[in-house]
Amino acid sequence: MDDFFFFLPFSRPQKVCLCPFLPLHPLHISTHLYIIQHPAEESKVLRTVPLLAACLPQDKCKVKTGRRFSEERDPELSNVCRKSDTLILYPGAEAANLEEFILDSPTYPSTIIIIDGTWSQAKDIFYKNSLFRLPKQPRVSADVEGCLSSTVCLTSLTQSVHVYVY
Repeated sequence: MDDFFFFLPFSRPQKVCLCPFLPLHPLHISTHLYIIQHPAEESKVLRTVPLLAACLPQDKCKVKTGRRFSEERDPELSNVCRKSDTLILYPGAEAANLEEFILDSPTYPSTIIIIDGTWSQAKDIFYKNSLFRLPKQPRVSADVEGCLSSTVCLTSLTQSVHVYVY
């Protein structure tokens, strides 16, 4: 029966529980993180967003679940998308080399937006929300077979730009 015991708040089976590996206190980071999560991701048992959110201060990591976002319904997200020092991690046609962003600003970025979902879910969210086409898009190198999880992509980006853990 122990094999089926689930740990809260992550609801992971004991065999894959990562709680012992999480920091005891939230990591203090210099960048704000907005995770735009597709509703279907909320019900997955092995999702990584709750783990990431548990490692960061609440004022630095905001998770917004949904498919559609607008200026009227989410003015805070609208303001974030309009800031010149916001990046969105989406591998679209407008994505530029990460090195270009590093050269443009020594304090870049203040906010990173990640779309969490399958490729088709992320594409749907990105193209149906004009707000998400406002921030700059860095191109982050892919891992095996050209795929990146949201967490791997964020890790790659934070190692390349000036996101400080203090």
